[in-house]
Amino acid sequence: MEFSEIVCRLREVLNNLVRQVDSIYSADTKNNKLCASFTTIHMPSVFSSFADGLTVFLIMDEIIAQNGHIKHYASLFMRMLNAVKMEPVKFCMAAENVDCLERVVNQCDGVLEIGLFQRFVQDLMLNESTQKLRSNKRFLEENFFCLREGLLDILSRLDSLKEVPSERRRIVGYMALFILQSWLTVDPPEKKGARVIVEVLRRLPVVHADNNIRFVLLDLLLAQLPPSMTSWSPLKEVMKESAAIKNHYLLKMDEVLSRDSQTIRASLTSWIAAFHSSMSPMMQLSEAQATLEIRTKQIIQGLLLANRLQHILRSTIDLHVLFEIPIKKEKLKSLCHVSVLLKAVENVFYRKHFEISQSLPHIINLVQSHIESLLQPVKAQLEQDLSRRSQPNNMTFLSSLTRSGKDADTKAIDSLAAVDLALKMLQGGGSDTRQVVFHLAVDVINGTSGHLETDHSRVRKLISKLALIAEYDTVVGAVTNCSFLYWRREMMSTWFSMVYAQEDRALWLQYLVNAFCDGLRLLKVSKVNVSSLDSYEMEIEKSLANEIIEPLCRDIETDLRLHVHSAHLKGSVNTGLRDLSWYLQLKPLRISSKYIYIKSRVENYLNAAFYNHAAMAPHDWKTYSEMRHLAEQKYGLELDDIHLPGQKLEQGVDLLEIMHNIHIFVASHTYNINTQVFIEKVSNAPNRKNLITVGVKHVANSIRTHGIGIISTTVNFAYHFLAQKFVGFSQFLLDDHIQSCLVKEYRFWKGNKGNPNGYPYERAETVKKDIRKVALGDGGLTSLEHFRHLISEMGNALGLVRMVRSGGLNYSSSTCGFVYDMKSRVSFEDASRELNLQEAVIEAGKILDKSLDNQYMSLEKTNYFKILTNVFSQELQSNENAHLREFFLLVPALTINAAEAMLEGKDKILKRSRDAVNAIFTDDGFVLGVAYILKVLGQETQFDSLHWFTSATQHFKKKIFHLEGDTEAGQTRGGLSGLNLWNQKNLTVSNEETQNLKTDVRQLQKYLAELELIQFGFVCARTFLY
Repeated sequence: MEFSEIVCRLREVLNNLVRQVDSIYSADTKNNKLCASFTTIHMPSVFSSFADGLTVFLIMDEIIAQNGHIKHYASLFMRMLNAVKMEPVKFCMAAENVDCLERVVNQCDGVLEIGLFQRFVQDLMLNESTQKLRSNKRFLEENFFCLREGLLDILSRLDSLKEVPSERRRIVGYMALFILQSWLTVDPPEKKGARVIVEVLRRLPVVHADNNIRFVLLDLLLAQLPPSMTSWSPLKEVMKESAAIKNHYLLKMDEVLSRDSQTIRASLTSWIAAFHSSMSPMMQLSEAQATLEIRTKQIIQGLLLANRLQHILRSTIDLHVLFEIPIKKEKLKSLCHVSVLLKAVENVFYRKHFEISQSLPHIINLVQSHIESLLQPVKAQLEQDLSRRSQPNNMTFLSSLTRSGKDADTKAIDSLAAVDLALKMLQGGGSDTRQVVFHLAVDVINGTSGHLETDHSRVRKLISKLALIAEYDTVVGAVTNCSFLYWRREMMSTWFSMVYAQEDRALWLQYLVNAFCDGLRLLKVSKVNVSSLDSYEMEIEKSLANEIIEPLCRDIETDLRLHVHSAHLKGSVNTGLRDLSWYLQLKPLRISSKYIYIKSRVENYLNAAFYNHAAMAPHDWKTYSEMRHLAEQKYGLELDDIHLPGQKLEQGVDLLEIMHNIHIFVASHTYNINTQVFIEKVSNAPNRKNLITVGVKHVANSIRTHGIGIISTTVNFAYHFLAQKFVGFSQFLLDDHIQSCLVKEYRFWKGNKGNPNGYPYERAETVKKDIRKVALGDGGLTSLEHFRHLISEMGNALGLVRMVRSGGLNYSSSTCGFVYDMKSRVSFEDASRELNLQEAVIEAGKILDKSLDNQYMSLEKTNYFKILTNVFSQELQSNENAHLREFFLLVPALTINAAEAMLEGKDKILKRSRDAVNAIFTDDGFVLGVAYILKVLGQETQFDSLHWFTSATQHFKKKIFHLEGDTEAGQTRGGLSGLNLWNQKNLTVSNEETQNLKTDVRQLQKYLAELELIQFGFVCARTFLY
């Protein structure tokens, strides 16, 4: 409907204009005396406006031709309309509205078939009121005269810096007038006019009217001219040379791009400097008129420069697309530069918009005063001639214009009225209505008076200048508009990559972004949906990210990495990369409704990269810390510290997962009784460089997630696990070989029960060797080692219970941090009742009291070790399990085996051999398991009677003392023997023995220290169990 209204209104306006012009130039002037004075007047402004209207029809036809879906969707809409017409009520429409819509669709369908322009021409020829145009030779002559003069005027400034904006679009309008002329007359145009038409076709084969709308003039004429004009000889000659003309025009535009772009760049540089100087507030100190003259000159020069740049950019790109010829890389760089220069002009106008806005009214008045100064003498002369004409026998130049004095008076009066009207139009602002009336008045003055012949060119220049200044905002938006790049989006990534390839062009980025963002303004004017706007905006942002931001991030990271590594290698620090700091110094790039800050994007990338790399390889954290400091010093990037967690994660391993897989957890982790931390075994992480740890904080977090009830569930799982392990424990001690060894040791203990020296170390060593004779189990471990691992896993389960309790206390303290002392608390329920509060408040106090009681009772008043001890004690101390009564005699051998395994595991920590996977540095689960089993079996007193740790300590101290004495004696002998030259061989042997003795001493000291650690851990474990 909107389209139909626009077309109908434009058709009415143009028809009315044609009728009025036809009436003015009609041969029958007797009945129309009012127009008699205007029959000889040329009215180029009228025909130029008529040409503009015809251009709109041609542009609409071109839009419809480019969109091949319009006709298809129109037919689908017509089918739907037929269905609606059958049942309008069903679709909530009135029958008359459906009929009106059907008429509009039918009209549009007819227009789509032949085109708006051809439809207008046919209506013009068939309309009764305009049929006489064919016989109005004066109208036809005036039409062709105006289009010929208009084309000549445009051709005189074409492809120069004097070319006025929108003049190329006006060429299309003049061609439309020529087509209309051809339909109205059967005679071909005269030779002068034909030469002008041919010159236009040769010099300008392609005209770009608006955005992506282009007209190949020869194709336009062939499509719109009547069939009789196809045999017109000048047109046939141009048709023969059509391919050569197009190729020549493309080569010419490429040459202009290479030649004129540098010239325009130099002119633009000087213009920017002069423009800023002319718009400076200091200019107001000088004479006002001179200042306004300079500002007028600078504004118009900037508009013409921008118009020239826009033409070069749009024409070059579109011609290569039209003729399907690829653009060379050097040409692409030049086009990129031209687009940057064009948006730079726009930026200059935008930055000085306030000063220009203040000056525009004064500039308009100044130009109007110049035109007025040219019209005032004409007015005075006309008034003088009219006064003389009133005197008899006084011939003036006006009387010489016609034979009749009466006609002379009429023309003089009309001329004077036109001058007065023109002067009145110059008294106000430069609105569109005033400009139209002024142009018509000037046309009348030029046609009825000869006084302006000498100053006609100057008046025409001033009128053109006034038109530019009066429509300043519109003209600036038009000549700096790059919305045609919306249809050339494939160049976006190419231009961005070219800018990134040369760091000195970093400042171009904002201008290029602005150029492509002009497409968003076009979409908004077109009233597309929000998703289309967001899609195009995301396309610009994605292209920036792919061609600028991501390569910049990678290159900066590479530069920092190479710089740090070369510094570590003590070599040259030249990384071979460009200076990338230019891109980080840019202001945030604006894309319509958002900003893209390249520096912030790079900082986010490096923060994430450094953290992720350091988290994956914690041993390299220092390298990434150096890279962070280097980024701050070299690029000015403000990066975050690499906040890696201190040996734990906030959430960490979930307690619920540990609970369900407790048998795997206790076998793959070792327990440290002092720090309450479980550390993953190296053998469980052969391909990783870090180990997982589980501490009290992780348990507290799990309790916070799952609730405090998970503590009881964990203890229950530990109970079932211990029950299973006690089965294996009992089966081991039930073995005949183990029983025979323990029975023999039990007899010895009975016979030496009162011996103060304790259980001899040698017997424990003998028991260990006897048990080692039993067949090896899985993994090449002896049965004693398997038994020790079983006890360690039981101790780890108990360590998990202890850690869960500590985690619960941690959670309770954090959640109750602002609650008063639990021991001296007052009931919230009772306090609410005393204050006579509402029942809802009393109920809330009751719930709070209950929650606090549960919190306190579940953590403070529950001894889980005691529960786990009592649940097994009665059963395991019964006569059915009598074979367990000698377990305490096996503890010394287990202790020796544990000390040996611990020394071996600690030695492998710093080694990189295959056996390094068995490295270990703590295993307090063993001592906790031994203490727990002794507690359950009630054998603590019997074990204490062995005085095992005292006996083992004395044994190692004696051996160390004897070895140290031998070492000192060997060193003394070596010194005395050194005096005898003949005893060199004995001296060498003695020194070797001394070194071996020192090694033995150090090994025994390590062994003694490990036994002492086991003793201390055993004491701690027994303390927890009481």
